[in-house]
Amino acid sequence: MFTRFLIFFFGLCTLSLGIATVTHAGLGTGTVSLLAFLLTKLTGLSMGFYVFLTNVFFFVLQIMVNHKNFWIKAVKQLPICFVFGMIFDVAMMVTAAMVPQTYTQQVLMVLLGTTLTGLGIASMVFARLAILPPEGLVLSIMERWGGSFGHLRMGVDVFLVTVTVILSLLTFGTIVGLREGTLITAVCSGQIAKVFLKVWGKIFPAHRPID
Repeated sequence: MFTRFLIFFFGLCTLSLGIATVTHAGLGTGTVSLLAFLLTKLTGLSMGFYVFLTNVFFFVLQIMVNHKNFWIKAVKQLPICFVFGMIFDVAMMVTAAMVPQTYTQQVLMVLLGTTLTGLGIASMVFARLAILPPEGLVLSIMERWGGSFGHLRMGVDVFLVTVTVILSLLTFGTIVGLREGTLITAVCSGQIAKVFLKVWGKIFPAHRPID
C-alpha cells in the first residue's frame, strides 16, 4: 500500500509539472488545463482553481456513465481534485523560471511536458489508489463498453480542445491558449501513458497494468 501511495503521489506531482511545463513553453497549454487557462484569462482567478472545477465536471460525467459506488468514488476522487488544484498552482510557480528563448526550446519544453504528463497519468492509474476524474471517466467507459485506455484518454483531450475552442471564439473572438503545443499534448499524452503503464507493469509484474 505504501508503495502504491508513493507511485500515486509521484504521478500527481509529475502530472502537475508536465502541464505547467507545457504552459510555460508559450505554445499553448496542455489539454487538461486548456479550459482552465481560458477561464483564468476571463476572470483572473487561479488556474489551479479552474483545474479543480474541470475535474469536478469530469466526475459528473463519470457518474453518468457508471453510477455504481458513487460515494466511494466521491471520497476517493474529489479530495484529490482539490489537492491537485493546489499542487498545480505550486507547479506553475516552480516552472515559471523556465523561459525558452527560441522556438526549438519551446518545442522541446512541450515534448518534455507531454512526456511528464503521460508519465503522471500512467503512474496514478497504475497505483490504483485513487485517480482523477478524467481517468476515472475513461476507466468507467472501459468497464461498461470496453476499449483502449490510451485511445479513450486521447478522446478526452480532444473533447477538451473542442469545448475550449468554441468558448474561446464566443468570448474573445479568437482562439486562446490553443497552439501546436496543445495539439502535441492532445495527440501524444494518452499514447505515452499507455507506454508507461507497460513500463510500470514490468517493474511491478504482480500489479497488472490496465492494457
